[in-house]
Amino acid sequence: MKKLILLIAIAAVAAVSNVYAISLSTVQSIIPKTKITKVINTPIKGLYGALMPDGQIVYVYPAKKLLVFGQIWTNTGKNLTGASLTKLQSSKASLITGSVDLNKAIKIGHGPIKVIEFANIDCPYCRAFEKLTAESKSLRNKMTRYLFLIPQPSIHPHSTEMTLYYFTKAQHLNNKQKVALLNKIMVNHIYQTKSGNIPPKFKQSNYALKQLEYDTALAQKFSIYGVPYFVIKNHAVLGLNIKEIYTLLGMKTINIKKIQNSLF
Repeated sequence: MKKLILLIAIAAVAAVSNVYAISLSTVQSIIPKTKITKVINTPIKGLYGALMPDGQIVYVYPAKKLLVFGQIWTNTGKNLTGASLTKLQSSKASLITGSVDLNKAIKIGHGPIKVIEFANIDCPYCRAFEKLTAESKSLRNKMTRYLFLIPQPSIHPHSTEMTLYYFTKAQHLNNKQKVALLNKIMVNHIYQTKSGNIPPKFKQSNYALKQLEYDTALAQKFSIYGVPYFVIKNHAVLGLNIKEIYTLLGMKTINIKKIQNSLF
């Protein structure tokens, strides 16, 4: 325990510019059953940040095979862990903006600001944002959303089936009808049961399977596992952070608590 406390204490006074290279495989060997997507240098010699697929950072001290959980701060109050995550998410957001085929997304709205969004059709927070945009004309007028649907069967058991149902039914609809159907499912809850959204019997189309495959592959490519996930002006917004979304859209100060109470 003294060793761990010492490591964190050193971080408070170490120079941020000092970095020490190490291979991903070496860090991965310390926690072999946990996938690491990237190794991040820290100001402490021998201590490295292991970036997890869900975007969290666990610190690893390979020499002693130690793991350190938590955040590293300087004595001046700078959150080094937070700064690393912000930098990584910003880099990811830029990659997403520059490489995603928006023609394969569900296009919603005609506002001036492009918003790329990953959502689960059965996620309560994704539904809440859908409800918010449906009810707020000022918000709708600010953005054009490009939505990709990602099922999360481990959390929402019927989300894959519901997503396939949506894609199958939306295949031959025009864009306005596609958005209306999505709104009925996510906002009006027309197929809602105690177990989640359960669609009526249907025969899934090849188009639906291909669209689902594209969306899930895209999410895996960019290690997006938590939703909703937004990219706005090359900034990533993780989760339903209403204040951050409104700020990036350049909208006036809002009553966050009032909005949250209306959504849940």
